[in-house]
Amino acid sequence: MPNVTTDAFVLRVAPRGSSDKLLTLISPTEGRFYAILKGGNSIKNRQVAATEPYTWSNFEFYERNGFKWVKNATAIESFGGVRYDSEKLFLAAYFSDVVFELSDEKSPAGEILPLCLNAIHMLSTTTGEDTRIKAAFELRSAVIAGFAPALDACTHCGKEIGDDVYLDVMDGALVCAPCLSRKTALVPLPEVDDTGVRHVLSPLCASAVAAFRFVSDVSPKRVFSFRLTDARAEEMFSRATEAYLLHHLERGFETLENYKRLLAIRRQMIKS
Repeated sequence: MPNVTTDAFVLRVAPRGSSDKLLTLISPTEGRFYAILKGGNSIKNRQVAATEPYTWSNFEFYERNGFKWVKNATAIESFGGVRYDSEKLFLAAYFSDVVFELSDEKSPAGEILPLCLNAIHMLSTTTGEDTRIKAAFELRSAVIAGFAPALDACTHCGKEIGDDVYLDVMDGALVCAPCLSRKTALVPLPEVDDTGVRHVLSPLCASAVAAFRFVSDVSPKRVFSFRLTDARAEEMFSRATEAYLLHHLERGFETLENYKRLLAIRRQMIKS
């Protein structure tokens, strides 16, 4: 069988036996697939740099016994700014796990791959923007997965949204404060009601709602081209996008928890 050449992003790397590595890759046309790097545990292997996690590389494969084996690999973009910052590296791992969740084997990658590449490029080339990048990636990933929120007006009364609104995470809709007050009689909804329905409400200000609308609807190339200058709005946006993605995927990610633990440790060190 002739060799196959394609550009692919390295999602994960795991040992295979004592000397080889198993790569989890995703390419625009092939989707998610696996390949083996023979002798990948040796520092003398010329392909190691191009097969590190979170690297965009050109691969040449040959097939043997039903497996793809790496013949040649050349790094196209290694995202150096991510490699030397542990917070960014943990975020790259989280993004890669989301891509793994939202991709299929032997199916074109679609929008999720360029979204991931753009997000990691932004991480690599910017400072102080990690929270915004993470939030935009999460919301757009949810949209790609088919969970686009309804953001035109309050889902109950149909009125335009003001500055006091909530995102009903499970329904993917906005609820204005007056409707929420009437619905709950000023008593907060339990997270899970008597019928087993989960309620997650994230408060949003007008700027955070505008960011939601922008990231949900804008063309793929412009997903990260917005700013939230108000710290309160950015915090609201970030909390809501994370909750929205995780609840709709119905799972958490260990890589996200690792990222949060690292942030907590660094905050504690600053306080000390």
